[in-house]
Amino acid sequence: MKRSVLIYIGLSLLGLALLAGGLQAAFLGPAEEWEKSKHNNKATTLVHATVEARSAGAAHCARCHSEQGFRAWLPQLLAGNPGPIAKPDGSAADVPFLQGLGLTQANAQPITCTACHGEGFALRVQNTTPLLPAGFAATAVGKGALCMTCHNTRNGRITWNTEDPKRYTAPHASAQTDVIMGKNAFFLDDTGERASAHGVFVRDSCVSCHMTLTKAPHSFRAAENNCANCHGPVVTKEFVQQPITELHKRLKAAIEKRVLAVKEKITTVRAYDPAKATYTPNVAVDGKQITGIDITSVGGQITFILKMADGKEIYSQLGDIKDAPGDPGKVVFATADPIVRAAWNYILIKYDRSMGVHNPTFTREMLLATLRALP
Repeated sequence: MKRSVLIYIGLSLLGLALLAGGLQAAFLGPAEEWEKSKHNNKATTLVHATVEARSAGAAHCARCHSEQGFRAWLPQLLAGNPGPIAKPDGSAADVPFLQGLGLTQANAQPITCTACHGEGFALRVQNTTPLLPAGFAATAVGKGALCMTCHNTRNGRITWNTEDPKRYTAPHASAQTDVIMGKNAFFLDDTGERASAHGVFVRDSCVSCHMTLTKAPHSFRAAENNCANCHGPVVTKEFVQQPITELHKRLKAAIEKRVLAVKEKITTVRAYDPAKATYTPNVAVDGKQITGIDITSVGGQITFILKMADGKEIYSQLGDIKDAPGDPGKVVFATADPIVRAAWNYILIKYDRSMGVHNPTFTREMLLATLRALP
């Protein structure tokens, strides 16, 4: 009898140990996945979300690049103000206030578990977003509403048919929500319903493909074969991306052609050094030596990378490419030039990073409309 009891107790303890180990593994799994994800990017947090790096400007970037900033900003967002972090009285946040939130080199944290999860591990935003920094809200998108609060262009609502945006602003680097919901593109009427089925007819939108259907959900990386879950084995991401990639390349070539047509006017730029993150004003450029361009953004502004005949690359925000040094009126590409709106659209698709997968119809129609708009 005693032996049977001891065996029973031993097996019970073993079972409890295995259960504890299983629970521990289940608990550690998401944390380990998160550690390898881009949300765990402390370097980005220190550069964009601290007062040492940004002074009071951290109120803009810390909204989405830090745990403390997001948690401070979310009540404000839910109350209808998607702007930079403000004080409780609505005034602009200053350095002491931001320091009090922990937005310093010593204390700032990346997007942690508690950024997204509140009491009882519930998601802080679900189903419908408030008005986003991109100037629109997303309705009935399930758990993906939380992702959408930050993964948008964050530069207000654009007017699709404007002839002059009066700025050189670029989409923010996480532009997925705009593309999924079919918003904020020039040359294509985006005031109606252009949302992707991936956003509005799939439960939980972003979360379905980037978490539910993957083996490592807190890595937030969609599995390579995700498309096959719904569309069958023939439909891969490359299957969808090929024609969109071709149109995207054509748009880049069309913009480049317009630049090369007026390259001799380019005589000076404010050059940006990506290695040092510094600007040098009034850098002389021999426009005749420009052989091509790439299109990106620096400091939130549309930026051209001028490729020179000697192999050098010169980065310049579009508004700083001039035909006379120091004269603000001598920009080569005015804000009313269609090249500015075309560059926005090019960067929108570049920064969506799905190359059509998120919203194939909207992406194709927008790229075609942009190509038609360039003389």
